[in-house]
Parts: sequence; structure tokens; C-alpha cells
Amino acid sequence: MSHRFAAMLLIVVFGQIGLPQTLPITAKSAILADAETGEILWSFKPDQKCYPASLTKIMTAVLILEQGSFEDWVTVTKDAAFTGESSMALKEGERVQMKDLLNAILVRSANDACVAAAIHIAGSVDKFVEWMNEKARELGMTNTNFVNPHGLHDPQHYTTARDLLTLTRYALQNPIFRSIVSKRDIVVLPTNKSALRHYYNRNKLLELYHGCDGVKTGYTVPAGKCLVASATRNEWQLIAIVLGSQDHFRDCATLLDYGFNNFVKLTLADRGEQIALFRFPDGNPEWLRAVAAESVKVIVPKAKVGRIQSQVIQKASKPPIRENEVVGEIIWDVPGGSPHKTTLIASHNLEWSWKAKARMFVEKVLVVFVLLSLLRVALQKKKKGGWRR
Repeated sequence: MSHRFAAMLLIVVFGQIGLPQTLPITAKSAILADAETGEILWSFKPDQKCYPASLTKIMTAVLILEQGSFEDWVTVTKDAAFTGESSMALKEGERVQMKDLLNAILVRSANDACVAAAIHIAGSVDKFVEWMNEKARELGMTNTNFVNPHGLHDPQHYTTARDLLTLTRYALQNPIFRSIVSKRDIVVLPTNKSALRHYYNRNKLLELYHGCDGVKTGYTVPAGKCLVASATRNEWQLIAIVLGSQDHFRDCATLLDYGFNNFVKLTLADRGEQIALFRFPDGNPEWLRAVAAESVKVIVPKAKVGRIQSQVIQKASKPPIRENEVVGEIIWDVPGGSPHKTTLIASHNLEWSWKAKARMFVEKVLVVFVLLSLLRVALQKKKKGGWRR
């Protein structure tokens, strides 16, 4: 059993147990969660429907990455060129590569680039929006409805902090998305109608917050200031989301600080890590290494790290045992929390030992001998009975 394993035998119920009811943030809705598991560390009205503004572009980027081609050259239509507010100043007839449009969408928050990409990929904005809503349903975003690819205000264009968490976790699985949202600036090379463009990321936390590596800002008057921010420290990534904020950068920094200062993410066991040695007296070899069938990671309040409880249970009792066969389980527990367990499997085959085989052979011979003796006695009694007649 590893030293790390012995030091970290602890599990807590996922959720918001023992956490403060309020934090000093201004957002109408907010959530803080582990990026890998989606485990929520703190939230405030996470299911309240809100206008997402340019956070919409996270979904737009997902579809570009999944449905488009980075090397495509996109010819800008009139509708794209005349899309209002935040833009990269595209001109009708301008030819831009899709990769440059995506960079501008996520870093510059360019509305015109969203429309240009949507029309190129789907044939029309309406069709692209259909895809956006289909993807939302596929991901389980049950309180979301999109009506455009950029987030300019529409009363029927809404989502929730919880749904945005689902979307962001999904998007961050794509290495290209992760790379772009972590950039502090981008350069778009000259096109047939524009000179070189140089844009700085609107997510100021990339410069101001230690470990920040994404994701996207948003703002309209009805939506207020919105932000999905991610940060990684000690190989642990958190996601903070605020909607309808007065100070989105400060609010997300407050949430991220709360997470990093009050919690720790522990790896209790890695898949394939030896957890226990089970003894099988009749086995060859006699000892079997039991390993974790899956990795076990948990988020624990720092104040509870020292509370350790665990139990290893051996389920298999005798050979033969095949590699990867279930041989037991390990259960972690902490007072006030629900138990958590994971399966233990055999790391190798375990056969009968020659002594056990010999003993079983002798036992079988004895059984046969006893049966034959009983049969002989029975036959003799039958013959004697016949003579008496």
C-alpha cells in the first residue's frame, strides 16, 4: 500500500456540505466547480435563467471545432460584415481562414466572425442555431435556448450557470479550445481586404490572477457582466462562472480563491495501483496483489484532511482466480458522510498450489474409496439377505 494512499484515505459527500451560504460577490447567479469532475464547491442560484451575452461563443466555438475545418477559407457575407457591436471589422467579400475566425471569436469576442463561420459551416445562421440547441440537448443543458451564435441580446436567448458549467467542461476537453482561451493575444495575418490585426484577450484575469488559463468574457446591458474563468494550481483546475455581475473579474477571483484556499483535490488511488495483498493458502503463489479497478479522486475541505477511515474487504476465497477478476473492495468513509467504495481486481492469475492439488487428489481418492467400500458393504448385505431366503 503506497504512502500517498495511507495518507489520503478520505472521502466526503460531493456537494456543498459545510460551506458558507454567502460569499462577497455581486453576481445574480454563480457557480464554482472542479473542471474534471464537475463537482460543485459553491453556488448561488445556479439554475436561474440568465442572458449569457458572449459566453454564447463557447458553444459556437465547440461547433466550429466539431463541424468545421480549420484550414477552410471563409468568404465573408454581407450579413456577417454588418453584424453589430464587438467585431474584428470584417468586410464583405473578405477571405479569412476559419482558424483566424475562431481565434477572434474566443479572444476578441468578434460577433461578425461568429456569423461568418456559422454561414460557412451550416449554410445559414438559423441552421447553425439549430445545431447549437441540438448540441445543448445532447450535453444535458436543460435550461438553455440559443437564438444566435454570438449572444447579442434576445429575450429568448438564455442559459444558466449550471448549464454553462456543463458546456465549458465539455469544451475544455478539446486541446485547441484550451489553447486559444488561454492566449493573452492573437495575430490575424493580412487578408485580401485588411491589414494585419492584433487583438488582446478581454479576459483580464489571464494577467491578473495566478494560474488563470481561460475561458470567456461576456457583456450586454440586459445581461450585465458575465465571465467563465478557469484557473489551474498544483495540477488542479477550477471553473468559476458569474452571470449578471457588477464586477465579473473580482467575483470570479473571489470564487477561485475560495476554492483553492479551502479545498484540496486528492488522488486516493490510481487505476492499477496496488491497494492490498490477499492471502490464499491454497494458491500458487500464496499472495495475490489486489489493485484498484479505477482511479479515485476526491475533493476534500482542507480542515477534514486528517480524518481518516478506510476498510479493505476480501471477497474471493479460493483459487483459481483470473487476472482482472474481482477479488474485493475498499471503502472510504468520514463521519457525517456517505461511504464510497471501489472495486479491487486481481493483478495476475492465481492457480492451485501443488500441495493443494495433491490434497484434493487424495481427498478425491478417499471419497472414491469410501464410496466403493459402502457399495461393497451394501452388496454383501444384499447377498446375505438372498441366502436367508
